[in-house]
Amino acid sequence: MAVFTISPSYGTVDTVFAFDASGVSDLEDVEEDLQVRWDWESDSIFDTEFTTNKTAQHKFDIGGTYYVTMEVKDTRGLTNRTTEFLRVAWPNRAPTASFNVSPDGGYLQDIFIFDASSSSDPEDKNSDLLCRWDFEGDGTWDTEYSKTKSVQHQYSSPGFYEVVLEVKDSEGETNQATYTVVVGATNEEPQKPENPVPGNGHAEASTLCTLEWTCIDPENDELVFDVYFGTESNPPLVATENNTNSYSCLPLEYETDYYWKIVASDPYGHTVEGDIWHFTTNGPVNPMNTFIDPRNGQVYKTVEIDGRIWMAENLNVGFMISVSTGGINGDGYQKDTTRIEKYCYNNDPKNCDLYGGLYQWDAAMRFSEVEGSVGICPTNWHIPTQEEWKQLYLYYEEDLGVDAGTELMLGSQSGFQTLFSGYQIFAERKFYDLGQAGYFWSSTVNPQLNHLAMGRSLYRGKVEFQEDTYQKVNGLPVRCIRNY
Repeated sequence: MAVFTISPSYGTVDTVFAFDASGVSDLEDVEEDLQVRWDWESDSIFDTEFTTNKTAQHKFDIGGTYYVTMEVKDTRGLTNRTTEFLRVAWPNRAPTASFNVSPDGGYLQDIFIFDASSSSDPEDKNSDLLCRWDFEGDGTWDTEYSKTKSVQHQYSSPGFYEVVLEVKDSEGETNQATYTVVVGATNEEPQKPENPVPGNGHAEASTLCTLEWTCIDPENDELVFDVYFGTESNPPLVATENNTNSYSCLPLEYETDYYWKIVASDPYGHTVEGDIWHFTTNGPVNPMNTFIDPRNGQVYKTVEIDGRIWMAENLNVGFMISVSTGGINGDGYQKDTTRIEKYCYNNDPKNCDLYGGLYQWDAAMRFSEVEGSVGICPTNWHIPTQEEWKQLYLYYEEDLGVDAGTELMLGSQSGFQTLFSGYQIFAERKFYDLGQAGYFWSSTVNPQLNHLAMGRSLYRGKVEFQEDTYQKVNGLPVRCIRNY
């Protein structure tokens, strides 16, 4: 029979535990002939060999609950086991002091935040630890012990300060951590914004507008900018807390005066207002006019290129529906024969106002497959055929010997002004390429695959005005051409 005692049953890592198996017995053998061995962790690996000595001692290095197994063997090799448990406690250990500083360096205007939440203790919870602070490192504690882990301090003089945190646990053990904070003199304001692009007074600026400027801060603080821009000599605010030295405008009008200014702000409340700059956009090389769509009063710019009159803007007509849940069947398809339906990029009607609507091919053609159909264009206009798009392309590439894409994109002087309006992939119910590419339907079906239709595309930064083919269910812009 296997039996033993442990003394004591509770101790620390400094305790020597005594194990006594003198109570073992056997029906045939006397106690003196029985052998025992010990497994201190009950991991099935015995830590001693069999011996007739019935007592043993052991010291545990790590705190925890231990299950100790003793195995007894008689003279015939038969064995029996039993297991008892004991608890080992750690002696109290010192806490670990740790803290973060925000900002990690600064100026007299800064209120520094010292956070000791990262301090820890092997036995105590973080919330029970006590903290006190010496903000100047002069050996005088500036706060009493407190369970509050985050404190604030503002310095009155510039210099290098060794901040000391002392953490104390429930048994009075302490630990310290230090961090050197560099405090500069009063933070200075930024310099006035300068070096405008387009340059001040520039008379031939592009209608593809990106405003740029420089602004220097003496301490290299991160600056934010308010942008004022418009056609008035005292321009309105159009963007706040812009964190770069540039701003992309909406497409500009030809031959128009624009005014702008920049107001710079740093994190210390300094605000510096720049001068009011101005520039004038260039003019088109082709004749331009306007056309009013009698259906909704929408005014479109038009341009005459190589004897043909094109809309100089994307068509924006119809009732906006959701790409996911709109339409007569609630599935996003533009199938309503009683009214014109459109998508707006990201389902935002403001994007239709800026870039025109996006239309599935069948809806754009008003469910006809006849090339050159009026489709959703106004009376006396029609959706261009692929051949008409090709003629426009060849006029620039062959007749004029220039890149068609360069001449037709937004910012050129052709007057056509291809907007980077993006498109919609219906299978994914997602929108792509706003600000990066412009797309156009033609009224021509792909001659090899009639579920596809032809079109044109122009990518920002590229010169190719390329012929493409698209799924008819995708949403693309429409440019109309006047009947001739």
